[in-house]
Amino acid sequence: MSEWIRVEETPSAPRFYYFEKEFDAPAGATLKASSCGDTRYVLYLNGHLVSEGPCQGSQYVTYYETEDLTPYLVEGKNKLMAKVLYVTEGFFISVYRRSHPAFWFDGQLTVNGETTVISTDESWACFREDACDFTFGQGCHTSIPPFEQWSGASVRTPVKVQRFFESNMHRGSFNLFGLDDPYVMKPRPIPQMETEPARDLVPVRQGEGFVEFDSVNYTTAKLRFVFKAKAGTKLRLIFSECYSVADEKGNRYKGRRDAYDDPTARLDGAWDSLVATGEEQEYIPFWYRSFRFVRVEFEDPDCEIKTFTYANFHYPLDKAGVFECSNPRYNRMWEIGRNTVLCCMHEMYVDCPYYEQQQYDMDSALEMLYTIRMSADYRMPFKSITDFSHSQIADGMLQANYPSVLVQVIPDFTLFWILMVRDYLRYTGDSKVELDRIRALTGIMDRALEGFVPYMTDEGLIGVTPYWHFVDWVPGWHAGVPNGGFTEPLTVTSLMYAAALKAAAEINEAVGRKGLASEYIARAEEMIVNVRAHCYDSELGLYRNTPSVKEYSQHTTLWAILSGAVTGEEAGALMDRTFDGRVPVAVCSFSMNHYMFRALELSGRYNQYAPKQLQGWETMLDWHCTTWCENPDAPRSECHGWSSAPTYEFSAMVLGVYPTANGYKSVRVKPIVDCYDLDWAKGTVPTPRGIISVAWEKRDGHLTLDVTLPEGADMSCEVILPDGQVLAQTEATKQYTCKL
Repeated sequence: MSEWIRVEETPSAPRFYYFEKEFDAPAGATLKASSCGDTRYVLYLNGHLVSEGPCQGSQYVTYYETEDLTPYLVEGKNKLMAKVLYVTEGFFISVYRRSHPAFWFDGQLTVNGETTVISTDESWACFREDACDFTFGQGCHTSIPPFEQWSGASVRTPVKVQRFFESNMHRGSFNLFGLDDPYVMKPRPIPQMETEPARDLVPVRQGEGFVEFDSVNYTTAKLRFVFKAKAGTKLRLIFSECYSVADEKGNRYKGRRDAYDDPTARLDGAWDSLVATGEEQEYIPFWYRSFRFVRVEFEDPDCEIKTFTYANFHYPLDKAGVFECSNPRYNRMWEIGRNTVLCCMHEMYVDCPYYEQQQYDMDSALEMLYTIRMSADYRMPFKSITDFSHSQIADGMLQANYPSVLVQVIPDFTLFWILMVRDYLRYTGDSKVELDRIRALTGIMDRALEGFVPYMTDEGLIGVTPYWHFVDWVPGWHAGVPNGGFTEPLTVTSLMYAAALKAAAEINEAVGRKGLASEYIARAEEMIVNVRAHCYDSELGLYRNTPSVKEYSQHTTLWAILSGAVTGEEAGALMDRTFDGRVPVAVCSFSMNHYMFRALELSGRYNQYAPKQLQGWETMLDWHCTTWCENPDAPRSECHGWSSAPTYEFSAMVLGVYPTANGYKSVRVKPIVDCYDLDWAKGTVPTPRGIISVAWEKRDGHLTLDVTLPEGADMSCEVILPDGQVLAQTEATKQYTCKL
């Protein structure tokens, strides 16, 4: 039976540890193994990278990796080596650790049907790396792994290992007496990350003591840096999202992101540092690095940079969903949206790969929708939902970001999780397997909704809580909270609560909890009545941000529509008043624009206002952005997954494909052809039942539309043409025409 091993010492700072084992293998042998480490590890066999982990997850589960190592076996002597990064408290807050660096390996070496076990025990050697210290990156949050500070050649000090405890892999998570182990282990729920082929970084600017490199597109990547410099001299690798430039007063700002030809341009960012040995050295950072540009600074004027490559590193997302149209800028938006999501998608969704690498409920709810439009792989969406379900605290609220050893709560983000589960149901929830998985989450959902009840005011609104009442990064709102939101109910939260109740009703209806579904609908309608009574300004025809503060925002409008507080032509009129400019109205940032698009769709004002909403993305194209920024005004982060709204619009609206029954049991194809000034568009939309292809073209006052459904799929399809015709498609492929 395999056991965990650990070092006897308790590190007071982050350190690398190398766990090593040699073994013999005859010709024709095979080796399959499972492994895990504390805190993070990469596993090599004979110098070949095999796997890395453990996959990030909750404090209640430690995922292990299982791999076939046979391709890396050689006849005779073989060497296993696990490089373990042990992080102490205060570093890397999205992973959990015990008090000692530890490793576990359970392998089966098979020859001619005979199996020998290779597992961790006291025969393994271990070495501590003493040539490397760690530091936080400039401006980076403690949630990302620390940056490496190497002081020369590797210095490996032997340390003693000891048996830790028997792995629970083969016997379940708990022992006979119901006690859990230090690591409650389960198989990795998602695949290993994809490392693309290495590419050369392109030098774009150099001068005395520095060279600056461009990766062409923003990336999260594995790096390989080979150099030679005079012994004892220092080098620094600075990773930057973009250039900043200076105005005539010397104030720095972000303009064109690749402005390396501007004499005032400067790269700033987090860095790794190296001390040269005088010999050729190779440096490969343990963790991926996020950057568009890298500045290499060196003291030795004769420093030689022999190799500098990067390999894109992210979740292995397929390209089942594609989009192309007559506007090249929109095609570029699709590419940038995909790159943004990939850079924010590793072992979990992250808000941004550069500063935080934290999985937030709101961000993930949006990133899931964009993922589903590009791929039929639903493993990451469900893992994210599961992670957040493990974050629930005693009063029912979910943590705003999770996994995390720190607790942060944003009440609205709990509601976004419920909307996320509802959306997952709509896209996948037709099979018994999916419905059972979703039903298992309903207890979490019920507790989450009840968690708001103690904070209800006498007027029946969601009142002030002890938590962060973040809504959006709107200029003039302190910490993202509308004025008045620290002392009285936020209209947005009460409307979102009503929307979440209706989403919960839809979920309960799907899994057979019809009585609770009816109760939630009634509670939602009651909340809507209360909001109308206390937050609606009848004189201006707008919803106030709070009951007493006469300030208004697009946010209250869109959630009034999404919650069903306003419907039909009344919703359209409310949207018109929001956009007509007669009253100052706070504008949504990129994070809320997806929901604004949905409100425009529901209110019948999509064609009228949606193109204007794309202006922020048009501006980013002009800035030469290769990922979407966090917010429109002086963004901190250049890569934020929640900003990829065009990805959804092009797939769901321009191509017009949307599920009308859970799991695409039925589908609607209703392309928007007269909104974005396009002559043609085509693409594919992935579903659990196969790929739907759509292509349309406008010519001589007519529309030609081709729709191809998955061959043999159990799916009904309704096609709605621009002239109002509603047609049932009964064959796999069909062409439609109509006058425009």
